[in-house]
Amino acid sequence: MCRRWMPWVLLAVLLLFSQLALWGSYFAYRTQLASGGQVVFGTGGPGERGEGPVVVNCNDLKAGNTSGLPPDTDPRIVEGLLQQCEQAVPRREEQLENHVDSFVLPGSLSTILGFGQMFGLILLAILAASTVGTEYGWGTVRTVLARGTGRAPYLAGKLALLALVGAAGLVVLAGVTSVSSLVAGALAGVGIESSGWGHAANALGKTWSVLVVYTIVTSFVTVLTRSAAAGMAMGLGYFFAEQIIVAIFSALFDWFPKVADYFLIRNITEWGGGFALQGPGLDGNGGSEIRALLVLAAYTVVSGLMAFWLFRRRDLTSTTGG
Repeated sequence: MCRRWMPWVLLAVLLLFSQLALWGSYFAYRTQLASGGQVVFGTGGPGERGEGPVVVNCNDLKAGNTSGLPPDTDPRIVEGLLQQCEQAVPRREEQLENHVDSFVLPGSLSTILGFGQMFGLILLAILAASTVGTEYGWGTVRTVLARGTGRAPYLAGKLALLALVGAAGLVVLAGVTSVSSLVAGALAGVGIESSGWGHAANALGKTWSVLVVYTIVTSFVTVLTRSAAAGMAMGLGYFFAEQIIVAIFSALFDWFPKVADYFLIRNITEWGGGFALQGPGLDGNGGSEIRALLVLAAYTVVSGLMAFWLFRRRDLTSTTGG
């Protein structure tokens, strides 16, 4: 697998998006630190003079710089804006702490692993469908098995390799995130935090576990259809399709959220704690992690057993073309 381009391309995509998230938090921190927070002068639309709401930096107001305001602004308004800045200090400090947690170790590991969970599910599902289904499409699976490899060991080897690739990808992601966090922390003048390492390790383990679950389910679909394309479609489409369906039907039927509590992505979000689409019915089921773990275990066992059963019994003499 290491000689193929696909794993490296998918890893590069994962690292790219994770770095965008980390450095996005860093630049948001620097921007907010430089502005001191912002307040809005005016709430209506453009008036007769074309004036509308104006966003003003609190640091400028504290320094006596009112160039961002209209020239004839009443000093009492400026004083009111300064009071708003003072009232927003606790919220601003909280936002700054959240930004720091997102790009400084160990909080950055938890954040990026959660962010990477969504992309990791999709990317590893694509790799799983390609790995399991390619030889179906080429018609070479029978040739491989004719060399003496049993069907069960063959499929087990594929799944084990995918699980190891997922673990290796997360280790690389954690390593690159750690290096970037050290650089970002040094640029921001913020040191490594002493607490939170246990949470980061927990996030790493949970992220790997949900990747394994989704990989096995995708592999089952690939074996069922004997098509890498169908497996990729499932990996790409189901993640979003389930959440959209849950949002729509939860708004239409009061009983539907109870049914959705047993859907795959809903329990992945509950157990893994990663990012998911936001909206009605999309942000986790609010149930216990134990129940989510049991549901995911059921998906893993059932999908795995069905994949092995189909692979052992199916005729492998024909190609599928994809």
